[in-house]
Amino acid sequence: MGRLRPLEQVASKQVLVIGGGIAGMQAALDVAAVGLPVTLVESGPSIGGRMAQLDKTFPTNDCAMCILSPRMLEIARHPLIEILTLTRVLKIEGQPGDFQVVLSRRPRYVDISKCSGCGECTRVCPRKIPDPYNLGLSSTKAIHVPFPQAVPLAAYIIPEACRYFQGKKCEACIKVCQANAIDLQQTAEMVVRPFGLIIMATGVGAAPAHNFPGYENPDVVTSEEFERLLSATGPHAGKLFRPSDQTPPQRLAFIQCVGSRDARQGVAYCSAVCCMASLKEALVAKEISPEEVDATVFYMDMRTHGKGFERYLQQAQDHGIKLVRCRVTAVQPQSRGGVELRYTDAYGRPQAASFDLAVLAIGLRPKDSFKQWADQLGIDLDEYGFVKTATLMPTCTARPGVLICGTARAPMDIPEAVTTASASAAVASQLLTISARLLPAPIKMPGPGQVADYPPRIGVFLCHCGTNIAKVIEIPKLAAAVSELPGVVHVEDNLFTCSVDSTQRMAETIKDLGLNRVVVAACTPRTHEVVFRQVLVEAGLNPGYFAFANIREQCSWVHHDDREAALAKAKHIVAMAVGRAWVLKPIQPRGFPVNRQALVLGGGVAGMSAALTLADQGFQTYLVERDRQLGGLARQLYFTLEGDNPQKFLQELRTEVYRHPHIEVLIQTEAVQVTGHVGKFRTLISQQSAAGPQQRWLNHGVIIVATGGQPFDPQGRYLYGSDPRILTQLELEARIKAKEPDLQKLRQVVMIQCVGSREPEHPYCSRICCAEALKNAILLKERYPLSAVTVLYRDLRAYGLQEVYYQEAKQLGVEFIPYEPERPPHLTMTKRRQLKIGVWDELLEQEMSLGADLVVLSTGIEPAAGSDRLARLLGVSQTLEGFFLEAHQKLRPVDAVCEGIFLCGLAHYPKTLEESVAQAQAAAIRASRILFQNELFSGEMAAAIAPGKCSHCLHCLEVCPFGAVSLKTSGLPEVQTEVCQGCGICAAECPAEAIQMSRVSDAEIEAQIEAALLP
Repeated sequence: MGRLRPLEQVASKQVLVIGGGIAGMQAALDVAAVGLPVTLVESGPSIGGRMAQLDKTFPTNDCAMCILSPRMLEIARHPLIEILTLTRVLKIEGQPGDFQVVLSRRPRYVDISKCSGCGECTRVCPRKIPDPYNLGLSSTKAIHVPFPQAVPLAAYIIPEACRYFQGKKCEACIKVCQANAIDLQQTAEMVVRPFGLIIMATGVGAAPAHNFPGYENPDVVTSEEFERLLSATGPHAGKLFRPSDQTPPQRLAFIQCVGSRDARQGVAYCSAVCCMASLKEALVAKEISPEEVDATVFYMDMRTHGKGFERYLQQAQDHGIKLVRCRVTAVQPQSRGGVELRYTDAYGRPQAASFDLAVLAIGLRPKDSFKQWADQLGIDLDEYGFVKTATLMPTCTARPGVLICGTARAPMDIPEAVTTASASAAVASQLLTISARLLPAPIKMPGPGQVADYPPRIGVFLCHCGTNIAKVIEIPKLAAAVSELPGVVHVEDNLFTCSVDSTQRMAETIKDLGLNRVVVAACTPRTHEVVFRQVLVEAGLNPGYFAFANIREQCSWVHHDDREAALAKAKHIVAMAVGRAWVLKPIQPRGFPVNRQALVLGGGVAGMSAALTLADQGFQTYLVERDRQLGGLARQLYFTLEGDNPQKFLQELRTEVYRHPHIEVLIQTEAVQVTGHVGKFRTLISQQSAAGPQQRWLNHGVIIVATGGQPFDPQGRYLYGSDPRILTQLELEARIKAKEPDLQKLRQVVMIQCVGSREPEHPYCSRICCAEALKNAILLKERYPLSAVTVLYRDLRAYGLQEVYYQEAKQLGVEFIPYEPERPPHLTMTKRRQLKIGVWDELLEQEMSLGADLVVLSTGIEPAAGSDRLARLLGVSQTLEGFFLEAHQKLRPVDAVCEGIFLCGLAHYPKTLEESVAQAQAAAIRASRILFQNELFSGEMAAAIAPGKCSHCLHCLEVCPFGAVSLKTSGLPEVQTEVCQGCGICAAECPAEAIQMSRVSDAEIEAQIEAALLP
């Protein structure tokens, strides 16, 4: 595996992150969180990348900007992160620990330190240009702010469009700028900066649509353009019109694999995200259109292989989205607008259909300029232009000290990009193990001040949330009603209240108007409350005086079909938040020291990788494995699709784990009790020994769950268990490795996909089964060329670069036959013990029969046995299928909802070996963020017992699931605030009403009820 060892000589501990998209942002945040200073370089005028141009994200249909904007704000405010926009890397010289990097900075012609993003310069600028943010679908001016939530929130000038730089008289922007921020004399500059390590997060571009016949038609748009047409910040403010005549389209066609899976164009790979993106866009189009929209997706394979994706596919079909398996052969204009699609269906029959608008699911493609630049950097690219990485080391390039993450490495979805970004940060932290980390000091919490001595001065900030809220709730009417509420002295509304300019204005308003209570009515406190509470801190107001009114999830989303009722309910929700604001108390958190040891549950590849990443940073790590040996499911893997040797990798990993001085391996061991909280957990383990079970308490600050998964047992399915010729892919792999003589005699092998996946009992895709089938099919054809291999499949989900091996299998002669779930294959055994598989042929409308020497079942992955018990033990959530649930699917893919607990590997969801390694490293760096802290704070949401009311019944002690209640020497119960999770069970149980919950006190609840009852 090529052991990662700390650098012996480090001239600079500054880390350079190249690329300001979601991967670069995550890498920068995770590196900075462990005390390493970061320079984030972005070639554009703002960070945010391609995600900033999305309207929604699948499979939750979250507003993309709503979840991205807080992350951008966090970057902007982090004391260890320097942002350099309009900057490119020209050259890298030196060695790891001592790189010299040449940076070229283009002039912005606007002083960022002075510009407030007010937009006056844009208003007076005489030169209109196509808006880059909206992909030319609308216009902007030669000077403009990139988009409303841009970071930095400052205008920039495009000199090619500016009259001044064309030698013409203008300077209108200078005359109107009251901040004197315009500087037309700025020039390009070139600087040389030292860096210790480099993380590349350069992303990808889109395949050129002009290569697709029919794109010249105005009613044919790319998926990127359609995304902007749907967006609230798009050309039509979230209303869908087709470009040719600005009328709402009623019939939509989504054409898949444009610029993907096409070897003729040099893009034999799959772009991995397009199928889900089209389903999402179709669903959103149906949602926002006033009239019924008919949407059809024309696809080759529906690749919904991610966590929650199969349910999303079913949801799309339930909403009437049609799926047609075919190849589109022509897109032709119609005289009245719209297009006619001609295609060949899955059975070779020519078909045609008319649509108002066609959307091309455009593929991802490495940027052309990247190839030349990669040569200068000394990194290797594959034949398509993606960065090559070391064997089963998903972030390490050919050049030591230069790491890679995100889509520059391969096509991937946002969670994978975020995961690899965190993994690259983990490797950086491993290599730069400097004892003196520059950990930022905790922000000083404003005290209660004299707020309680003055009547409430409440400011209410209403958010449009793009159109998520405003398209249902009439914000002006809501604002008028809120302004009449007692104590409210200020009401304002914003397109996005979480944007940089809105939060800055909020802080200024708090100071200028002397606000002592703040209410935000917006989307969800789950992701945004922390943002607004930080604004209060910056304004000098204790964050305890903040209240959140959720008028999106609790109102606009659930009442989207009744605007009048939604407005009435929104008035009540905001009134309740205002009523609560009257009785809010300041937060007074208490600090406690962090235990800098870690517990990793599970000793497979993910668990061992996580343990090594933690231990290399100096943290003592307990690695607990219930089996007799380390390795997990990887012990049964002998090959990878890419040709790597998992057993060699596994042995090296085991050796490094056992040798590491900071890792204690505990085999035949399970956790039986867990108490405590983030920074201060205690776990009782039970270890099997010759003398019987031995128990021991472990103290640690974090927990990483890497307990793996298990193959579905197909006993009784397709006659499995009744004949040795019927086996699983893992069993076949073992036989191939052993070079069993019987394999020489094979003449017909039939593989059946989706056994234990994509069915009522297991309604999810297991992600790895198609790759397993491809791997073994290729191995059989290469080693035993006389054998015929047939794969019976529903959708061949060879996502990303796996598609290349799908094509290789076809070239080797592997036959692929699709089947529908309504008519699955069935296996019988003749009297002569011959195996026969029946498969329905749609074209012939009859069943065909295949003989087989071997029948191989591609079985799915299930949660490991005991996952339910462990979930209860840890207090973490699970999906409906039993896998552990992350805090946020897109942006916190390895964090559990319970703080201090992290997830990786098959315990999280089925994934490849390499994906498990990346996720393990990501989980480790997220855990390291906590372990590097000297002190954490608690008490914001904790129970408090009033001694004068307590009757000593001790019910609270009995019902507390976290062990937070203990007895004082006086016999009175006491709540340990650092252990309390704020669940409120004790308060509900207390018969004397002696327990109050901070942030949800009786006074707050009563105030909300009274406000709700007002007319």
